[in-house]
Amino acid sequence: MNWIPQLMAAGQGDLNSPAAKELGHALWQNSAQGHYIVDYVKYFSNLIELSEFLRVTQVHLRTAMVKADQHGSRQFRMNDHVIRFNNNEGYQSFLKPKNLTDLGN
Repeated sequence: MNWIPQLMAAGQGDLNSPAAKELGHALWQNSAQGHYIVDYVKYFSNLIELSEFLRVTQVHLRTAMVKADQHGSRQFRMNDHVIRFNNNEGYQSFLKPKNLTDLGN
């Protein structure tokens, strides 16, 4: 992700300004958040991005996630990658929302 234009605007041309540093930290924190974690370092917030990265269909990916959820597993392997759900963000499974507010009521 290229955040330089946003950071330059926030810092009025100074990347070392407190405003630019604060925005940079916030952008970085938000980019690291996601429901799915691959190989303990790469985060994905949706199945489309994850399936493209793994080079599998969404159907194949969902099937693996359903099986993992049925077995109560927090991770599974696919194409030499370890896929986990982000329990640090409160998720308890691969496909279920973390709470009722995620259902869009």
